[in-house]
Amino acid sequence: MIANAGRRVETGYFRKLVLERLHRLFVIVIVLQLIQVFKDYWWPETYAVVYASVAAAAAIELLVSRAFALRLVLQMAAVLAAVMLLAPYEWSGWPDGLKGWEALREFAIVNGKPLHPFFEIAAGVVLVIHYMAYLGTNKFRAIGFILMSIATLAIIDSFFPLELWTNIAWAVVAGLGWLVVLHLRQLRDRHFDSWSALAERPFELAVPAIIVIGLLMLAGIAVPRAPVLLEDPYTLWLQAQNKEVPAFSGEGGYIGGDTNGSGSGPSSKSGYGRSDTKIGGGFEFDYSPVMTVDTSQKAYWRGETKAIYTGQGWNDRKGMETTPASPGEDELPSNKPTLEGIETRRVTQTFHILRKDRLPVLFGAGPIDGLAEWEGVNGNARLTWNKEEQELKFQRSASVESYTVVSDMIVIDEDKLRATRAKAAAAPFDLSPYEQLPEIPSRVSELAATIAADADNDYDAAKALESYLRNTYPYTNTPDVSLQKSKDIADAFLFEIKEGYCDYYSTAFVVLARSLGLPTRWVKGYATGSNRIDEEGIRNGFGYVADPNGAGTYTVRNADAHSWAEVYFEGVGWVPFEPTSGFTVPQPIAEAAPVATPDVPVDAGDEAAPETETAAQSGGWDAAAWTITGGSLLVVGVAALLVRRRAWTATVWRRVRYRGTTPNQRIVREMERLIAFLGRRGLKRSQHDTLRESFAAWSGRFASLKPEFEGVLRKFESARYGGQAGGESDVEQFNAMADKIRKSL
Repeated sequence: MIANAGRRVETGYFRKLVLERLHRLFVIVIVLQLIQVFKDYWWPETYAVVYASVAAAAAIELLVSRAFALRLVLQMAAVLAAVMLLAPYEWSGWPDGLKGWEALREFAIVNGKPLHPFFEIAAGVVLVIHYMAYLGTNKFRAIGFILMSIATLAIIDSFFPLELWTNIAWAVVAGLGWLVVLHLRQLRDRHFDSWSALAERPFELAVPAIIVIGLLMLAGIAVPRAPVLLEDPYTLWLQAQNKEVPAFSGEGGYIGGDTNGSGSGPSSKSGYGRSDTKIGGGFEFDYSPVMTVDTSQKAYWRGETKAIYTGQGWNDRKGMETTPASPGEDELPSNKPTLEGIETRRVTQTFHILRKDRLPVLFGAGPIDGLAEWEGVNGNARLTWNKEEQELKFQRSASVESYTVVSDMIVIDEDKLRATRAKAAAAPFDLSPYEQLPEIPSRVSELAATIAADADNDYDAAKALESYLRNTYPYTNTPDVSLQKSKDIADAFLFEIKEGYCDYYSTAFVVLARSLGLPTRWVKGYATGSNRIDEEGIRNGFGYVADPNGAGTYTVRNADAHSWAEVYFEGVGWVPFEPTSGFTVPQPIAEAAPVATPDVPVDAGDEAAPETETAAQSGGWDAAAWTITGGSLLVVGVAALLVRRRAWTATVWRRVRYRGTTPNQRIVREMERLIAFLGRRGLKRSQHDTLRESFAAWSGRFASLKPEFEGVLRKFESARYGGQAGGESDVEQFNAMADKIRKSL
């Protein structure tokens, strides 16, 4: 009896630690797989907080055998600690006193607001785990939850640009472990003697189960993914009609950032956005590289076009006819220019993708004409060609290491464009979707008519709209959206916000152009990027001459994500327009015809005319001596003055050194000098850090210089990427802050 009692006590303790709570660990594994779906939507800090909170919750479940309420309190405390340690949280300190509820409330708001939204997300995940574990004590509910989780991951893997095969394998293994625990619990309740015998030899029970489940896990993860043998019925139905399969994750895919903010401040980072259904808000520049492009012609790297304007943003047309595309196709079906005299230029580009993000489309210079080759593409990738929208688009986003495409870029001939029409009755496809507009305020169409009043052809009307937008509205990545009252984003930009970035400019251009009856579409992709050889050659001089076509290797960053517009012209096709202030679309331009000049007879007397004598020659040695003496005294006097006025000397030297450059160019050059100085003082930049990350680290080391570090960075970003012409006051402010940094270090 005593032995049996001891055995029951030991078994009860084992039951509390394992049978009642072990299944919570398997629930944690499954929930973590579901959380992976949000990897492209959450900030890295959010993931760090969630993982730390879940790890702490698992440890507390195993190590603390007290009541559930105590464990939950400890887990919430762990969540709070994870937020304060891993999220960008700053403790404002204890106040001098907490007298009254108002002071206590203010203290709670000041120190509690930085916890948002990290604490809510992490705490919510922990509570969901407990809720599912509570429901999962029943075998049938557990099976339902496991199947539902696996089905959810499978559906997301099929329709969304995510690779979740490994997550599905982990969910299956965790589900099997969960069911094993529930089976042991039933064995204990129904056949206690058998359970007791097994509990005395837990390793003999656990090792075979772990081996079987582990082998299943390894097989599921290691086996290579075979090409899809059977598509889902929805995809098969659309493919049978040669229609495009829509991407449920957003039309644009996602590459390292999102330009679509929703707040008045920087709410996201720049990059090729997931969706354009709602544009606006603000963003922060992200300078991390996305790809490099080896090209024979400088260009914008065009990705997708959108036709349907909703008043809030852009949607793509559904059910458009597409044809399969594969590497090795020299010429894709396309609509070539038919107008006599319109030339095209053949451009070859090789893209090297630097990030592991999956691509929704293949980018190219202008309309892509052929796909030569690609490398590192996952086996399930299926590429389609949309002839009308001129897009090489994956049915589901795919991983790509590199690819080579060939494009035929239109050579712009303004005289011929002025002689043609933008709206053509004989267009090779229906232009009505590109003339579509929702109900917009009348002041938008009235403004369009006013801007184009003096244009006597469609091309000049479009150029007038382009010029008006470029010269009227300042560029900023943080527009004040609190000024917006109109529900239509183009109307709000033109009349209320009156500042913004490329999405605002390009959308307003399309709406204004369509108001005039011009078939226009919205385009997104990347601006050219930076050519290191050109930048260093221009900086160092020595007779460097850049390639006239801009051929070279360009590094494209998230900050280069861009949008512009295209207008259709009869016999020509889609012609790009750049309405964003500070940007210029790099398009080949037709050479102007040479201007004939009359032959002017040369006067023989001019050829024989002797050189004019200089004053020094006429004055003899005395004049030269006086000149040298006076010059020497002047140099000595100026040198003495400069020694006494070192700050004034630096200012004069900067003006002489950068003579002929714009204020923005001077700020960029001064930033290069400042970075070189900081490097000599031991503040080295990491190879993989962006400029913003480096300056954030340096300002953290030198708290007293934080305003100066942030100030010079803002001035530099505005000068380098803002597109606005800065003034002398901006240069002076930059130099003042840079000089303070130098003196302090």
